[in-house]
Amino acid sequence: MDDREYERICSLTAFPAADATPRLSVTEERFVIIKKQLHHRHLRLALRRHGQDRHLTRYLARRAAGESSCSIATSVAFSPCMMARLLLKAQYGWSKTTIAKLFKEAMKDRARLDGKVRWTIGGSSQVVSEEDYAKVIPEIRECIDADEYCSPLADRVRHSIGQEYEDLLLMTLRNRQLLFESEEMLREKGLSKTPDVRLLLPIGVRDPKNGQQLHVVNWIDSKAMFGDRYTHETENASQLQGYVNRFGPGMVIYWFGYVAQLSSDSDVFVTDSFPREIFLPGAFDPLASVTKVRKGDVVELRSAKVQTDFDEDWIPMTSVVCEW
Repeated sequence: MDDREYERICSLTAFPAADATPRLSVTEERFVIIKKQLHHRHLRLALRRHGQDRHLTRYLARRAAGESSCSIATSVAFSPCMMARLLLKAQYGWSKTTIAKLFKEAMKDRARLDGKVRWTIGGSSQVVSEEDYAKVIPEIRECIDADEYCSPLADRVRHSIGQEYEDLLLMTLRNRQLLFESEEMLREKGLSKTPDVRLLLPIGVRDPKNGQQLHVVNWIDSKAMFGDRYTHETENASQLQGYVNRFGPGMVIYWFGYVAQLSSDSDVFVTDSFPREIFLPGAFDPLASVTKVRKGDVVELRSAKVQTDFDEDWIPMTSVVCEW
């Protein structure tokens, strides 16, 4: 996608009709993903402005008059959950940890709510009274239900999507019989700030702009997002450069596409999928002994069971169980 098309997507409020010209190169699904990513970033950038004293004083006065945090946020086109966190901290002096636990409480079934909460934080006890608890929990729940972009539920959806694409990357590497260490394995070694994958045997990938140039890849980072200039050059640049400093050149995959000609370190290869053609040292082919399916071959298909489990935070984890 070039800059002109990306700027057009930013300016649109809805996916254009089929007969609109010029037509977009992205599907409606990817259009929605890009727009949600843009709006989420806009809300995060607006947080500092809404947290200024002159705004907070006015918001607190409206809340004291009986208006809910959700209503206040909606009136100023801001995130209800972010607004609730700002107002709870300003009015009660609660820490981020206490407010986060209140949000977790609000997401419980009503029958499981504790009614009174006490947490020990930093050696001291911070108490939320029954009266305050009864008042803020319904208000927080209203904000969670109304917030499409910045609620804990939205965070879980983003985490789940990110995990699915990391699993897709790992499955691809296994299918290609490449040797690697996952992020979990690197963390077990005591390493922090690691990419999603470190390749034990580096691979080479061709530059689509220059088919003769090979990029060496020692690590791969999976990003279940669209790679616009702000995301890549501001939010991800230092992270990716850290991987280069520690492991050498590598690759980042923006699964939902990216803006062409991103300003990127030459040691970071940018793509939107795992390359079909890769090169290994010594022209080694790990699939040489694998039987390849050719046109006309008969392939036997067998059913597999798809199983979805949930962790303690109700984040879905889907796996395929082969019973043969």
